[in-house]
This record gives sequence, C-alpha cells and structure tokens, in this order.
Amino acid sequence: MTDAQTLASRFMEALNARDFGAIAALLHEDAALDALAGVRVVGAEPFRLAVIQYLRHFDESFGDIVVLHDAYGQRAAIDTTARGHYRETQDGFPPAADQFYSIPSLFVFEVEAGLIIRLSHYRNLRLFEAQLLR
Repeated sequence: MTDAQTLASRFMEALNARDFGAIAALLHEDAALDALAGVRVVGAEPFRLAVIQYLRHFDESFGDIVVLHDAYGQRAAIDTTARGHYRETQDGFPPAADQFYSIPSLFVFEVEAGLIIRLSHYRNLRLFEAQLLR
C-alpha cells in the first residue's frame, strides 16, 4: 500500500472504532476537513472536534470499503457505504427522528510528510436528505 492508502485505511478503521486519539495521530497540525455541508475546518484539533460533532448527529459506520490511490502515494480515496442513524438534528438538515439510512460516500485524502493534510467528504446530499425525510 502507498502512504496515502495506509493512512486512509487507518483513518477509516479509527473512525469506525470511534478512536478519536488515533484519528488525531494521523493528522498534520494544519489538516483541513472539507465537510459535507461545504464548511472547511483547518487545524488538527478543530478537525477532530468536527468529526466528533458530526458523529453526535449522524451515528455512522462505514463498510464496503474500496481504496483507490494515485501513482505517487500522495492521494487516496475511499469509496464506501455509510450506514447510519440520524439521532440529533443538525443545522441545515431535516429534523432528526431516529431515521436509519444507507448511502454511498466518498472520502478523498491528501498526504504530506506522512500525515493527512486534507480530507474531503462527499455524498449526494439530495439523496441523503431524501432518506432523512422518510
């Protein structure tokens, strides 16, 4: 595996385990998180706190993981299925009513100096919101 593949895989393992210390150890001090709602968070600690906050609203686990990478070991992508429980209303989303959902998600990782410098999280927000409205 490339460096980016290894870091991306470890990040997803830590995310599924809710091991926020392990997540923090994978992050560059200037790491940026481009979140689903279009917000960018910069800095390892704000990044970690944003992940914790997101999971407070959307209790998700990630499976069916496929790891993709560039030829240089600097970028990797995780194509996955997010299976979750919407348990607390998040601003900008429909009201939470204990909805369960399953939706394709994509994480794109960029690595610098052996650490994650950027993570962008994508999914079809219209489809996601439609599932939350059921």
